[in-house]
Amino acid sequence: MSKQTEETVARGFFESVQRGDLEDAFSFTTEDVTFRPIGSHPVIGKEFKGKQDILENCWMVVFQHLTEDGVPTTMKALATGDGIAFIEFTGVGTGRSGMEYKNEYVHIYRFRDGKICDITEYLDTELVSALLSQ
Repeated sequence: MSKQTEETVARGFFESVQRGDLEDAFSFTTEDVTFRPIGSHPVIGKEFKGKQDILENCWMVVFQHLTEDGVPTTMKALATGDGIAFIEFTGVGTGRSGMEYKNEYVHIYRFRDGKICDITEYLDTELVSALLSQ
């Protein structure tokens, strides 16, 4: 897979999630894509497998604690090569209780057959814990 293709796929996934178009986002992934937020949080600190598991048991669990605006993101950097992509970004939102949510992230995407097959997420898990316990 070329570096250009990796960048196109990584950017396509990120920008689709950014727009809230999750159907389009998952068109850039394999059916068995895995998503693993780093950390030991009892709810999200594990590996999720496949679109349904990721959406229902991770992303929607977090997003139900945010206002309707969710967490608008801003990409800071994107680097690709040799079957891997790194995206650094920020996300700013508001918890339903009014809590400020301002997190920094790094996503690592791994590719198989021209699609993202694995996503590892690095973020401030203490902030996520505070959000989920509000």
